[in-house]
Amino acid sequence: MPTLTREVFAFVADLSLSDKSRTPKWRVFAGYEDIKPGTSQKAKDGLVWSVSPGEWTVLGGRPEDSVDLTHVRAMFRLTGVEAATLINRVCALDLGDGMFPDSAAARTLLAGVATEIVRDDEQGDPSYLLLPSSSFGTYIRDVILEAGAELGLIS
Repeated sequence: MPTLTREVFAFVADLSLSDKSRTPKWRVFAGYEDIKPGTSQKAKDGLVWSVSPGEWTVLGGRPEDSVDLTHVRAMFRLTGVEAATLINRVCALDLGDGMFPDSAAARTLLAGVATEIVRDDEQGDPSYLLLPSSSFGTYIRDVILEAGAELGLIS
């Protein structure tokens, strides 16, 4: 598997946005029944989550009988103490720790665009994967940058 580089669009001391769209993403319909809708779990070489019954998204190595989503879904990682505050400026989903803890997953509207959100904390910092359709990737990136400008997020 090729090494992926981290392209950081924006960064401030406690907030960063990076494009992870090239990370291999797969949709599967069996084999992960222990991961319930609304949750995610670390896998041997990536992450697996479900936002609806009977289907899972897998990051990393290709599982058997899977559909490639790599070019269908953009993916951004927003990390930092203010990440939930920033997302909540453009999304009505309650991202507070009590409602959306680490390993939570959901499909919701982000700035009016159907988007999967997965909380995948990194080294104790809140971190969210945002997966809109790739055709809305630039729009979502720009919305996040604009919403984060007041918090110091700049491109």
